[in-house]
Amino acid sequence: MSNTNKYCFLLVALLLTGLLSSCLKENVADCPRPFQVTVKAVDADGNDITESGDVEQVILFVFDENQQIFKTFTMTANEVKQRKPIDIRMEFPGHKSLKFAAWANLDSKVDYSQINTVQQLTDLYVKLKSGQVTRNMITVAQSPGDLFFGSHDVEVEFGSTEMGRSHEVQIFRKTASVIITARKFPAGESLSDYSFILRESPDTYDSNGELSGNMVNYKPAISAVGDNKLATSLFNTFPTAGNESYVLEIYKKGNLLYSFTQGSDGKEFIPVVGKTLNIVIDFWADLSIKVVVTPWGVIYQDVEY
Repeated sequence: MSNTNKYCFLLVALLLTGLLSSCLKENVADCPRPFQVTVKAVDADGNDITESGDVEQVILFVFDENQQIFKTFTMTANEVKQRKPIDIRMEFPGHKSLKFAAWANLDSKVDYSQINTVQQLTDLYVKLKSGQVTRNMITVAQSPGDLFFGSHDVEVEFGSTEMGRSHEVQIFRKTASVIITARKFPAGESLSDYSFILRESPDTYDSNGELSGNMVNYKPAISAVGDNKLATSLFNTFPTAGNESYVLEIYKKGNLLYSFTQGSDGKEFIPVVGKTLNIVIDFWADLSIKVVVTPWGVIYQDVEY
């Protein structure tokens, strides 16, 4: 083949490639329309908290109709607060549909699929880290952070190179917060002898944000508050499987002392995603337990008598 023929062949190949991989202004019937996506954070009561600063960062995974990775985007806290739109553009022939899956506030407190390892939707997961095994051979998990997740399916529009309809991915909390207070211990008790175990929840969220994996427990740090009161700080958990009650075990010197699943009024220890489960135990006189669910991060203030 002469140099002239080679040149002509390459020129035709480049022209064909351009025609097949892009949309011409004269014929846009088969062009996938670009569009924008924004992220909106919503609390457990349906309130828009996008601008609250609770969302510190977002990883937005985009999958095609075959659940293969198309693109990945990361957003900072400021970009989320400012509702910065993400442009989605596809080369011809594009995709018929896209699935957006967003995780927010992923950090070292959990194991999760790294961006460069995600090739398909089923690669996505978030898993609690195992904290320790107690002397009673109870496996406890580290408390996760303030995690958010949301997904959104988009049917791609065709027929123009102009911007199509905008879309919104709403993300919601995936953890519940818990605080446990035990008070009115008998006089002379050494509060340092006591510990709490909260049983149990699944340890994994799968690619669809559904609970899966193995069952784990939590051992929150506790501290003395005054002379006869113990309290945990707020700690986060994954919700229980099947909306079951947690089991709260109280140990003294490593020996199981009490096991509870409900308050004195019969209200079970059921964590509510995006809210705070308050468990207040009074040991003085007749042992009594109060269970109160409050908004996220709000601690129930009970009056002691």
